[in-house]
Amino acid sequence: MEVKGKLWVALDTDKAKSLEIVRKIGPAKLPVVKGVKLNRSLDQEVFRRDGEPRLLEEIADAGMTIWADVKLHDVPRTVAGRIEPYVQSGIVQYLTIMAKGGVDMMMEAVRAGGGQLNIIAVTELTSLSEEEVHLGSGQPAKASVINLARLTVLAGVQYLVCSGQELPVIRKRPELKDLKPFVPGVNPTFAAAGSDQARTMTIVDALKQGADAVVVGGAIVKAPDPVDVIKRIAQEIEEAVEK
Repeated sequence: MEVKGKLWVALDTDKAKSLEIVRKIGPAKLPVVKGVKLNRSLDQEVFRRDGEPRLLEEIADAGMTIWADVKLHDVPRTVAGRIEPYVQSGIVQYLTIMAKGGVDMMMEAVRAGGGQLNIIAVTELTSLSEEEVHLGSGQPAKASVINLARLTVLAGVQYLVCSGQELPVIRKRPELKDLKPFVPGVNPTFAAAGSDQARTMTIVDALKQGADAVVVGGAIVKAPDPVDVIKRIAQEIEEAVEK
């Protein structure tokens, strides 16, 4: 297994700490890092006052790939309009939409991305338990994710977010073989699973099940030394590969 670029760092923290971490984990320093996923940092009022371009530019200046985790879900033309500023910025490489928005919405997102912005379709949130997914979708999590993954393929989206628990069934389906799953809700074996996650798996297990990359937030951003945690994650992946 190739270790390089297998880890997205989810900056679910304030802007100041986000930038502090970014300046320490550039890919030249830690090749295991694929990039950073922004969610909370994009939503905060303080961020809005400072201005979105400034934050994105500072992260890009550190050599990081940027994933704007905005999880768009609206009528197709509205989603396209919200995507356009990220494309125009020229410094965001990935952006999330919700697969439940449907094929037309996802197709419009791909069109708006223009080949410059990689669209990632989010299936069922990893914070939802099996029971919650079943209540919301009327079917088990695996069935719901498979259906959403098929819509994703029809829409021409290449990247998918799902939990590690759905990876085995995705990897068995020939029509889904070209999808690249990014898997959140994972933790290193040396850290406790996040309390806001329900359908979880270890980093190593997710990669062995076929994740293209994993997304880790709390275990890194809440640690006294985030860089040390990333180094330990890289070592854990490498050791698992050697066995």
